[in-house]
Amino acid sequence: MKNVAKGSIFGKIILFIVGLMLILIASINILLFIFGDTSTANISTRRVGGSNDSYPAESRYEWSVDYDFLASDGNVYNGTSTRRGSDMGVKVENTVYYFSFQPRLNSLSSEVRPNAGQIIMMLLGGFLLSVAFKKSNYS
Repeated sequence: MKNVAKGSIFGKIILFIVGLMLILIASINILLFIFGDTSTANISTRRVGGSNDSYPAESRYEWSVDYDFLASDGNVYNGTSTRRGSDMGVKVENTVYYFSFQPRLNSLSSEVRPNAGQIIMMLLGGFLLSVAFKKSNYS
C-alpha cells in the first residue's frame, strides 16, 4: 500500500507542476500583449532539420528564429523561437513584446496575440491541476 501512495503523490506533484507551467506560459503571453512594451527586433533565421512532406510546400521546414532588441532601459536583450516555412525562407514579424521591469520575458508579436491555443493551454493546465488535487481512493 505504501508504494501506491508514494507513486500517487509523485504523480500528483508532476501533474501539478505541468498544469501550473501550462497556465503560466499562456498567462505570460496574454499579459505581454496587454501590458508589455514593444520594440523592433533584429531577426536572424536558420533552417533546422529536414523536409516534412506531409505539410504544404510553404511550411515543410522548421526554422530557428533568433532575435535581439533594444529595451527601454537601454540594454540589448535576445530571444529565440521556431517557425515553419518553405525551403527558401520563413516569414517572421520584427515586433517584440516585453515587460519593462523584466525584458528577459519577451516574445514575438505573433506569439502573444490572444488565440485559441492559449485558452486550450489554460484549460488543460486547469484540468491537470484538478486531477492533481482530486482525492485518491487509496487513502
